[in-house]
Amino acid sequence: MNVASFLDEPIGRLAARQPECVPILESFGLDYCCHGERSLGDACAARMVDPERVLESIQERLEATTTTPQPHANWQHATMTDLADHIERVHHSFARDALARLGNVAPRVASAHAPDHPELKDVEATIRTLAEDMHDHMIREERVLFPWIRRLEKRSEIQGGPPWSVRRPIDCMVHDHEAVGALLSTLRRLTRDYAEPPEACGSYRSMLATLAELERDTHLHIHLENDILFPAAARAEAERSRARA
Repeated sequence: MNVASFLDEPIGRLAARQPECVPILESFGLDYCCHGERSLGDACAARMVDPERVLESIQERLEATTTTPQPHANWQHATMTDLADHIERVHHSFARDALARLGNVAPRVASAHAPDHPELKDVEATIRTLAEDMHDHMIREERVLFPWIRRLEKRSEIQGGPPWSVRRPIDCMVHDHEAVGALLSTLRRLTRDYAEPPEACGSYRSMLATLAELERDTHLHIHLENDILFPAAARAEAERSRARA
């Protein structure tokens, strides 16, 4: 496979088409979720990453998965209902659990270690804001947007939603994603890329590990929505409109 052509492809589309590449993109810190419209080359430039190293890693990954297939789901071929169900069951559940754990551990870590690490007060406050934003966001998806998307897939069902386009709540969700992405970037900066100080206790290490897990999972969560589910919903609505015309 000629991976050199990947440099000109939108990074979100690349992640959707070749999901086995996602761990490579994560390892280089390349934003394939909130800024998935940028090309892989532009994403490398933004992170000051050598694109040749990225392409070499992608090539190695693709060759490895050709000889030893890995379980990477390609959600481009799923129904919108199946993808929405998966996001709720896997990513929303994980986020709620991780945020609950962080809500318990972050105040204890800040109380014990803030004298030597004053940035932990900002970490605690940022986690609190992140939890509030993500909980509100997931509730709106589960109660409004995802049911709307599931109805769009049922061609025989009369649309009983608000008298505006599904693009309106989608735009709100994408805006939320950008805000969440910024908060995660703040947490990575405050914790110096989740580095463990030599004196870190078990709770401190657990907090950092959970933050790293939450960042990885949220990047994938946002990517599945921004680059696959939401465009599919917009296309489905447009097809319905053409059919009624």
